[in-house]
Amino acid sequence: MRFIRLSLRQAGFNLRGYLRSSRTVIFGIVMPVGFLVLFNSVFGGKSKVVPVDGHYVSTIAFYTGGLTTYGVMLGSFTGILVSIVSAREAGWLKRFRGTPMPSGVFLAGEIIYLFVTSLALITVMFAVSSFGYGLSLRADVLATILCYTALGVFTFAALGLALTRAITTSEMSNSVGPFTVVILSFVSGVFLPPELLPPWLLHFASYLPLQPLVSSMQHTLAASRGNGFEFRTFVVLGIWGAVGFVVAQRTFTWEPRRR
Repeated sequence: MRFIRLSLRQAGFNLRGYLRSSRTVIFGIVMPVGFLVLFNSVFGGKSKVVPVDGHYVSTIAFYTGGLTTYGVMLGSFTGILVSIVSAREAGWLKRFRGTPMPSGVFLAGEIIYLFVTSLALITVMFAVSSFGYGLSLRADVLATILCYTALGVFTFAALGLALTRAITTSEMSNSVGPFTVVILSFVSGVFLPPELLPPWLLHFASYLPLQPLVSSMQHTLAASRGNGFEFRTFVVLGIWGAVGFVVAQRTFTWEPRRR
C-alpha cells in the first residue's frame, strides 16, 4: 500500500509538471487533435470508407483510431524516453536513488502519469470526432478501448525505457523518439490508407508494436456490434512489452551516461 501511495503521489507530481509545460501540452494533445481536425476535414465523411485488414471502416473512424494511437505512442514512448534521459544526464536519477524512497516508485509514477495523460488525450480526441464529425461511439466498446490504452502505454513505455541505455543526451532523445514514432506511423496505417502501401510492408508492420493497436482501435470505433476485442493485438503488444521490460530491467542505469 505504501508503494502504491507513493507512486500515485509521484504521478501527481509529474502531472503538475506536465501541465506547467506548454511544449508538452502542445505536442502531447494539441498536435494530435490538430492532425485529427485536418485529416477529418479534408478526407473525412460518413459515406467515405477505407479498407483495413479486409474490412471497410469510415474515414472518420480510420483517422480517429489511428491518430489517437499515434498520440498515445508519442506521449508514452517519446515522453518516457525524453524524461528519463534528461533526468539521468542532469543527475536527478542518481540523487533520487540516494533518498529513502524506493527506486521503483519513480518509474511506477512515470507509467501511471503516462496512462492518465493518454486517457485525457483519448477523451479529447473522441469528443472532437463525436461532436465535430459525427463519430458514433458505443458504450460497450469503452472497456476494450481502456484495455487497449493500458496495454499500449505499458508496451510503449517499456520500449522507451529499454532504449534509454543507448541514448546518451537529451538532445538525442528529443530526435530519436519523435522520429521513431513518425516512421512507425507511416507504415502502420495512421496517415496513409493501408491499400497505398506494398503488401510486404503491411505484413512486416503487422508484427511491429504500433500497427496491431492502430488497426484494432480503428475496427473498434467502426464496428456496429461486438466489443472490438482482438486477441492477436494483445499477443503482439504483450510480447513487445515483455521484451522491452526485460531489456530495461537488465540495462537500465541511474548514473549519467555522458562523460
